[in-house]
Amino acid sequence: MLYKPEKCPHPMLAKREQKLLCGKLQAEMKKRDIGYLILRNPANVFYATGYAPLVGSGVAVVPVEGDPYLLISTLESAEAYAATEDVDVREFMSWGFIDDGSEESRRDKGDVIDPQAAVHMAADIIQNHPMGGKIGLELGIISHTFYTALCAALPEGHIVDGTSTIKEARVIKTPWEVEMLRLAARQLDEIWQHMVIDIKPGMPAWKIDALYAYYAGLLNMEHGTMSRMNEFVYACGPYVGIGSMPKGYILKAGDIVKFDAGFKYLGYTSDIARTFAVGGVATDEAIEVYETLYRAKCVGDRMLKPGVSMSDIYHAVRAEVEKSRLIPKYPRGHVGHSIGCDEFVEEYPTLAPGTQYVLQPNMVISLELSYFATGMAPATGGFNLEDTHLITEDGRESFTTIPSGLFYR
Repeated sequence: MLYKPEKCPHPMLAKREQKLLCGKLQAEMKKRDIGYLILRNPANVFYATGYAPLVGSGVAVVPVEGDPYLLISTLESAEAYAATEDVDVREFMSWGFIDDGSEESRRDKGDVIDPQAAVHMAADIIQNHPMGGKIGLELGIISHTFYTALCAALPEGHIVDGTSTIKEARVIKTPWEVEMLRLAARQLDEIWQHMVIDIKPGMPAWKIDALYAYYAGLLNMEHGTMSRMNEFVYACGPYVGIGSMPKGYILKAGDIVKFDAGFKYLGYTSDIARTFAVGGVATDEAIEVYETLYRAKCVGDRMLKPGVSMSDIYHAVRAEVEKSRLIPKYPRGHVGHSIGCDEFVEEYPTLAPGTQYVLQPNMVISLELSYFATGMAPATGGFNLEDTHLITEDGRESFTTIPSGLFYR
């Protein structure tokens, strides 16, 4: 690096178990005879190194032994170096002009920028420090250009799909990861308990977005722990689509509001959903739908313990819903998912009919009962109940404390 600043990670991020996390990943690599794993997904780069690229150009190169490499542009290299430990941070030139006083930094970049710099740096690392085995790539993430450039630089036949390697490494959480997920859920609890009081008949729907942003921002001002991205999806009244609800809609007494959000805490997310009736009133059909989902959720909650198949939970929950008068068929694709540091909140594996994965201690699972109804359905609106749980040695610990009634107040 041209410039190495002082190490200054956030106090909670400084406790991150970098060696343990990398060791878990390397153990999965050994099972698959992978000598190097190259990661492009920002969430996976973060998992391997402790730094999530902001521009999206960062690459993590993980050897089966030793510390990982983080290849990052000069626009982010100083921040990446300052925020990580036990990571070899290497920079490549960006188009941005960053003057550090050296002749190299002030050179005209027209003849030195390499659009495939990260690929060439990864290939150099692999060639100069051979580890044996295959080269694993996230084939569903990398571009065709990245793939062909790497193939050209490495021996033919060495590249394999390494996606399952990182997915399996992330299933069982470390103690630090569990604590981040617990804190993320608790902070979302706090946001919800503040904002729900302010949601009243006569209010435009756009204010729900604003309330979430406001209370999340207050927490971030206090703790400095909110990641740049947060998932917040809601539905109310007759609008149930994800992100398609007209912001000018005016809430009415009896409208059903579904609140489904993920507050990111230093890269780790919560995923909690609640449903409530605006103005404290609801139709008999809406109450019946809600109670159906609640009973099914309780069935799933009781099954969250080590040794239980995720598919068995799905079938039991679905069967309970389908006992109802109003929802005789419930063909939802899954009723929950793992959760961690992914950009998309729903992580592998899921509580789905084809998932034979058996629950194990230190998995973190969100159990989710959602129902979206419109048109001629008996009770229109978006309904959802979702809580996040840690699988313990003999059962579960729920991270969620907010009430789960349809009539919140």
